[in-house]
Amino acid sequence: MWEQKERETFVRICRVFFMVSGILYIGHFIFYDVPMELEPIEQWFTFRMVAAGSSFLAFAYYSSPLAQGRFQKIPAIFACWIFCFTQAMVVTWWDGTPWLFGFVFVTACMMVIRASPLNTIILASAIILTQSPFLIESGVPFSSLVSTAFTTLVIILILRSSYVTDIRNFALNQENIAAQKKIIELNIEFADRIRAFIPRVIAERLEQLVEDSRFTVIQAAVEVLRPRKLEVSCLFSDIRGYTKGSRDLDQFIDKSVLPEMKACSNTVERFFGIPRKVGDLIFAYFDDTSTINNVTRCVMSGIEMSRLNQDLNATLTSAEIRRYILIATGEAVVGNLGGLDSSIEITALGPPVNFLSRLDDLTKQQELAERIEIGDILLCARTREVLINQDPTLKIEHIDLKKLGIEVRDFQDVRAIYRLKNNNETYQKLSAIYESTVTTSIGAKSSNEFRLAG
Repeated sequence: MWEQKERETFVRICRVFFMVSGILYIGHFIFYDVPMELEPIEQWFTFRMVAAGSSFLAFAYYSSPLAQGRFQKIPAIFACWIFCFTQAMVVTWWDGTPWLFGFVFVTACMMVIRASPLNTIILASAIILTQSPFLIESGVPFSSLVSTAFTTLVIILILRSSYVTDIRNFALNQENIAAQKKIIELNIEFADRIRAFIPRVIAERLEQLVEDSRFTVIQAAVEVLRPRKLEVSCLFSDIRGYTKGSRDLDQFIDKSVLPEMKACSNTVERFFGIPRKVGDLIFAYFDDTSTINNVTRCVMSGIEMSRLNQDLNATLTSAEIRRYILIATGEAVVGNLGGLDSSIEITALGPPVNFLSRLDDLTKQQELAERIEIGDILLCARTREVLINQDPTLKIEHIDLKKLGIEVRDFQDVRAIYRLKNNNETYQKLSAIYESTVTTSIGAKSSNEFRLAG
């Protein structure tokens, strides 16, 4: 990677350097050599044009694909040697040329070639040796020549000593990039692992928060799963006769219960619910900021589960699965209630959850069991109220618990529950309500985004 970076940097520098050098040599002849009437002018013309030609040839080379070859520095070395060699020759032609210019050229050329410190010293020494006969011929004292050559080499060595620092900085930068890449990979891997163990809705919220707020996965998980008090709709459904049927692991559990539980859980997630499976129990809560959305999604999940259960029972060769589906709406605390120092427990706690647990016990009593059928949806008063407000024509049966001589344990103030039959008419009306809430939600979101954009 370092070599590739150096190659690219070297090629870019050479393109600029040799193009500018060629133009300067031509300009120097036109605007300096000719006006100064340097003689013989043909010799100066040849000198300037050879140097300019070398520059343009080098520029052409570094502008071509050949510049990526193994011997990419040879044209630059050759062109720079011509610059330095001819500059030393000029000292013998015209006394007005400072002999120190030859060493300045050597220093500049070594910076362009960008070799390692050792190779730079060797190359610079070789060029200085080829210059020396002309400098001695022009009358430069040998001691001055040696002193200047030594000083030039020291300056070049100091300037190129940054080469090692550049490598170290590059290595540290690569280590930093590798560490950042590793962190990103770990975040992705961790997100994938989390996604496999948490409900789809929670996973989508995590991804959205990471994308929008630049949170890490851990920070997003803490924020998304932070316990909150909300009005939610809860769904509760267990399998009747499960304990007795579970003795048959191969047929009842493997062939019937597991596929049915997975299908029911997928149904809940399809309607943006957060499911939790405990044994044969499917519990789910819906925690949108809109109570109407929560109720319609929860009831649609329930009726879809009921219809799904009927279809599965019609195709099963083993014992059928019998469920009631219970739904309640009210305030609860939802999120990760297990904390971070123990196992994560994404669930809901509060009156609607407790009510459903007690109502499930009540459905096992004969007085209520005779009034309901497998696949029915049982609702609390708050859930019924929201549904009726959306569609007053919905047929929701009132069941008076007082007349039946029963009550919901710990909820003695509840005088009635409500029964929603799973039939085509009910399904169509609930689907219409659901579709209208989806459209409204999308419209509200678009309006909000428009206000934010404004």
